[in-house]
Amino acid sequence: MSVYLSVAQAQNIVFELMEIIPKGVSVTDEHGSIIASSNASLLGKRSKLAAECIEQAGQLQCYNERHYSGNQTATPIFFRNICVGAILMAGDVERIKRITSIAKAVGENIICQPYFNSAEQAGYVMYYEYISEWLNHKEEYTLSFIRRGVRLGIDVTLPYYAVVLDGIWNPVSAQKAVEKILTGPNYYLCRNNSCLVLILREGDNEAVLRQVMEIFHDVKIAIGSVETSLNASFVVAQNALFAGKHLHPANILYDYRDYEFIYALSRIRDLKINQGMLELLEQPQHRELLQTLELYIEESGNSPEVIRKLFIHRNTLKYRLDKIQELTGKNPRSFQDLFYLYVQYVLYRLTK
Repeated sequence: MSVYLSVAQAQNIVFELMEIIPKGVSVTDEHGSIIASSNASLLGKRSKLAAECIEQAGQLQCYNERHYSGNQTATPIFFRNICVGAILMAGDVERIKRITSIAKAVGENIICQPYFNSAEQAGYVMYYEYISEWLNHKEEYTLSFIRRGVRLGIDVTLPYYAVVLDGIWNPVSAQKAVEKILTGPNYYLCRNNSCLVLILREGDNEAVLRQVMEIFHDVKIAIGSVETSLNASFVVAQNALFAGKHLHPANILYDYRDYEFIYALSRIRDLKINQGMLELLEQPQHRELLQTLELYIEESGNSPEVIRKLFIHRNTLKYRLDKIQELTGKNPRSFQDLFYLYVQYVLYRLTK
């Protein structure tokens, strides 16, 4: 059976999207020629932007496939991993960015609808429904649950861990990219329009994670631990993501081993942040003191390393540590006081 995007399907895509964008919506075929549009004068014309977008979508292993030219965006649409055309949208680029994934999902859903009732499609749905159930299964696995997985080719008794990709802008393209990366008995699940979860076997998956970081360079990646249940690993990854995004927002990768203790601290409800610490954290005039404290904590009180990294004299460091003690009532040179300051620092960051 040949795979193509019919004119009727293209028109349905345009009609659906016009509910969101009344003007400036077009759909092209696999060659970049416009076959449906909210502007009838464009029919039959070839879009260079769409043609370039379609050509790249068929060649590259990436999920950032949308192309821009002025106020126009081109996004490829797929059926069974074959690019069958593109959606063109014109208007405010920032607004279009926010709805690109919706437009793509609408287009591909319309293309797939005639095939949804097939046996193959039914099997596909059962497969991902089971993975979703597995990820959210909080109790011990029953024998019937394990057997259902075996029938689908999934052995839930093996050790797995979850990796959360947060900030996905285009879930359909993200899934396509992930499918090319994952090998062996590894799986994935799209949680929502901005979150994808990889389910990886315990062992050497460094190569997979490297490829994920190369492709998804603009999302946050959180790694969970190997637990007795996949759901427990997923929760650990979510906790690492929560703590990491608050404390190190510039980072891309958050490993649960770096954030277990930090997240545990976030559950402390009774500890109040003292006024001096609040002043240190919030007042712009104390920015140098805060930077010094952050690095002093990071270097575990290693003064020579702090001096080297801040390019300051040792007397300057002494002065700043004295000022921190004066403000907070805690001496950073003391392990116990430094730990107290660290806990207060973490609690403040996690509540913002």
